[in-house]
Amino acid sequence: MSQVRSSRFVRLLAAGATGAAAVAMFPAASAQAGTAPFTVSVKGGYNSTQPLGTATGSVTGVTGSTQASYSVTLCGQSTYPSASVTIQGGSATATHTVYYQNCETFSGDLVSSYGFTNVQVTVSGATFYPGNQYTTYSKTKTVYF
Repeated sequence: MSQVRSSRFVRLLAAGATGAAAVAMFPAASAQAGTAPFTVSVKGGYNSTQPLGTATGSVTGVTGSTQASYSVTLCGQSTYPSASVTIQGGSATATHTVYYQNCETFSGDLVSSYGFTNVQVTVSGATFYPGNQYTTYSKTKTVYF
């Protein structure tokens, strides 16, 4: 009877060693943060030829994570009175504004209540041209990290 127990023990050890070797050959894949650059420009007015605002920056995050970070430079062009950028990912949203032809850099984190794989960057600006009618224009780009 002791012979049966010892051979079972040896087989169990051999199976465990084989499983450990297989795990060592295939290391666990860790999630890598990706950084995605973007540039979004909005135009308006007659035939959408008047530049109103441009946002240039990047978003860094891990696919499926609940958090991403961003840095964006927003420049108002021929907008009145302001240009804005909205960065939305998952349930998180951040909005920043510059007035007239100013440029400013903003950074922050998006913290969502659920995981996300991309963000939408929207730039908005307004003009009275043509015809003295105040009109707001927007342009959106989806960014994957």
